[in-house]
Amino acid sequence: MMTKITAAGMALVIPFGTAMAADISAGVEGEAQFTPYKSYKTDYSAIPYLGYDNKIVYLDGTEAGVYFVNDDKNEFKARVWYLDVEFDPDNARQRAMRQLDTRHSTMMAGLSYQRITDIGAFRGEISGDTLNTSNGIIATLAWAGQVVAEPVTIYPQAGVDWYSAKLARYYYGISERESAASGLNSWSPDSAVAPWLAVAADWKVTPDLHFYLQPRVTFLPSTLRHSPMVDDTVLTTVESGLVWSF
Repeated sequence: MMTKITAAGMALVIPFGTAMAADISAGVEGEAQFTPYKSYKTDYSAIPYLGYDNKIVYLDGTEAGVYFVNDDKNEFKARVWYLDVEFDPDNARQRAMRQLDTRHSTMMAGLSYQRITDIGAFRGEISGDTLNTSNGIIATLAWAGQVVAEPVTIYPQAGVDWYSAKLARYYYGISERESAASGLNSWSPDSAVAPWLAVAADWKVTPDLHFYLQPRVTFLPSTLRHSPMVDDTVLTTVESGLVWSF
């Protein structure tokens, strides 16, 4: 699973435009997702990016929201965001995997609170599926630091995601009907806790042009990695983007 982190495109708990009254930006963002699904092709994607933040409402690529509190230390907001997780049987190389149902991405909505301290930014979030795709819930607790080495700023990050049983079963479970069609054992995972590590790098190419890169590794708990449709212990994503601020 992947959770959003705010910044220019798809990254960063500590936003670039924190000190600005309003920020408008545009560019392109891309992702490589190395899913843990068995015999599954790496998923590459690239989309245009649009960002706007006036400290009351914001648009950040595939996320948008409204702030209830937004000052130098605290950020409390309601948000909608795109959960970029899917399974397309046509992308599987193994015949048995191609007999499984498609798992779709969805739009999530919820609340997020972040507190900036002397030792980094601490963030808590909870969101639910808005499109009745899985009817699941994701909750996140995370920390991000900041290391400045101009023109590059590094953001080390660590966190833990909680997936409700409905969400875990939708993306990693195998129903009895799918089992009969594919020959894979049925699987009904419980709710799951998945720790993750990430590091984001923001390179200020010019005062207005930023390039960012963020690899992230999510460690799958046993209830997910023991699924017959999984053959890896981690989900790895690499996000990048080129963003121009106006």
